[in-house]
Formats: sequence, structure tokens, C-alpha cells
Amino acid sequence: MSDKKTKATANRLLEAAIEVFAKYGFDGASTRMLVNEAGVNISAIPYYFGSKDGLYEAVIEHIITTVLARQEEKSKEIFQALNKTDLTKGQARALLHDFVTSFIDILLSQRTSPSMVEIMIREQIHPSSVFDRFYDEMLKPTHEILTHLTAFLIGRKPECEEAILCTHTILGQFVIFKTHQELMLRRAGWQQYGLREMDAIKTMVLRNVDAILDANRKNEP
Repeated sequence: MSDKKTKATANRLLEAAIEVFAKYGFDGASTRMLVNEAGVNISAIPYYFGSKDGLYEAVIEHIITTVLARQEEKSKEIFQALNKTDLTKGQARALLHDFVTSFIDILLSQRTSPSMVEIMIREQIHPSSVFDRFYDEMLKPTHEILTHLTAFLIGRKPECEEAILCTHTILGQFVIFKTHQELMLRRAGWQQYGLREMDAIKTMVLRNVDAILDANRKNEP
């Protein structure tokens, strides 16, 4: 088998696994479901990924790589800005707004596979054996950089509980639009999250982000 055909088969199995694991979870997804979705032989899983566990690890690695590729530059920009002595609160707030709107695009837009997002959310609710990698390589670094930025904006130390809680609350402002997507669509009479709907969500979320920052800002002496 040629390298090109081998890679194509492995990619087809990986893409199918994303869909199946998103719908049924790791425990609910059988190897038969996985190979049927991919249209490959049952021997393809051990041949390309070693096992069902290995295939799921490859899915998680793919999700981490995809998300970080889209957010890594913004994280670096925030990190560099926080190391400057002349960073203003206005500049910091603009950086936070930019990061939040970018993450909304990742979670809600059609440019990102809904199934990948569902796996990310499923791992939060029902952590699997690979959650530590998910946490160490993507979730923790993202949360930490946002906590440092939030802490700067509310005048607190990034390691304090208030800054961590404030950051988590900000993340919750837009994650809920994914976890409760069907409720939102029906209540608003929307068919999908199109451009107009996304703009409305971003406007509301950023307004709430500012309100959260203002409510938690430490009073200046």
C-alpha cells in the first residue's frame, strides 16, 4: 500500500472517529461503529492506531493541534503584552475582547467541526483517561493566560481565587451558547448560528465580560 493511500485511510478513520466519539462518547462507540462510519476494514484500527484507545488519543491530539493553531498567536500576543511595563487597561481589555470573540468563532461557527467541540465539552463533563493531556496541553495554558490578563484588569494577583473564578465566569459567558445551543435557537427563533446571530452573541458576551470585570475590580486605595 502506498504512503499516500495509507495516509488517506488513516485520515478517513480519524475523521469518522471524531463524528462517532462526539455522538456516542468513548464508551458508547464500538469499533464496529468506527470502521463502518469510515468505510474501512475492522483491522484498520489496530493497524493505524494500535487500538480504540489509540484512535481516541489521536482524536484528542488532532483537536488540541487544531485549536492551538488558531489561538496560539493570540496567546503569545497576550503573554508579550503582559510582560510590558506600559500596558494600559484599555489595551488589555481589547486583547481580552479579541481572544473571546476568536474563541466564540471556534466554538460556534461552522468553520470548526461541531463534533470536535462536542468532544471538548464531553471531556469536561465526563473526563476520560486522556483528559490530563487535554488539560495540560490546551485547557490549562489557555485558562492561565486568560487569568493573568483578567487579574491585570481587576487589579488582583493571577494565582488568587478571585481571578481564577472571574476568568471561569467569563469563559462561561460564551460556552453556554454551545452547551445550550438548541434552547437558544428555539427561544430566539433562529435556524442556525449565522453571521447575524454570531454578531448578536458576541455583542452580548462582550457586554457581559465588561460587566464582570467592572464588578470584580479591586478598589484602588
